[in-house]
Amino acid sequence: MKRILFYLFCFFSFQNLVAQDLSMVNDEIVEYNTVDVRPEFPSTYSNFMDFVSKNFALPDYEGPTGTLKVGFVIEASGVVSSVKILKSLDTSSSAEIKKVMAKCPQWKPGEQNGKPVRVYYEFSLKIMSQS
Repeated sequence: MKRILFYLFCFFSFQNLVAQDLSMVNDEIVEYNTVDVRPEFPSTYSNFMDFVSKNFALPDYEGPTGTLKVGFVIEASGVVSSVKILKSLDTSSSAEIKKVMAKCPQWKPGEQNGKPVRVYYEFSLKIMSQS
């Protein structure tokens, strides 16, 4: 009986230690320029901009011309999350970029000290009115 209790104690202690270690790694957000290994979009960075430009569509856009700035987190699993509009032009362009980012394929995650980490990333998109 003591042996079984000992094994159960060890098992739950180990699970708790692993969960704490993963949560510490996953809770920290590292800046893109400071991470040891930067996250990568499937293939290359230019493919990310191609993905955005092919999926971003505002037919007959009559809003203001300017730059839309977007920030997001690439999770330790490579999934894009926490999309935020940092500089908005209007509600339609902001809503459209959020739809595009929701379709974004999984990235190869960034690494810090040999472990996958959450990485914060920003990009800008120039939008021009069609009038």
